[in-house]
Amino acid sequence: MADEEERLLKDTIRRERVQVASMVRRLGSKLSGLMLACGVLVLGFGVFMLLEPPDPVLSTRLMLLFIGALGFIGGLNILCGMLLLLGED
Repeated sequence: MADEEERLLKDTIRRERVQVASMVRRLGSKLSGLMLACGVLVLGFGVFMLLEPPDPVLSTRLMLLFIGALGFIGGLNILCGMLLLLGED
């Protein structure tokens, strides 16, 4: 009985590992595209803020938007790092 339980446990762990690895592969490609798009947008915001003459009302709103975008990219970076760690064998 113990041998059958041990075999079942090993089989269950193997199946879960395969499922997690396939999920990480699917999410990884989508998150990579999202990170690339967000990086391009933040780069565009940064260049716009450097080149445009400062307007006090508009620059405050743009600064908040820029900081929010940087925070979003930071959160995505943490999520991608966790997915990479999860996908390791």
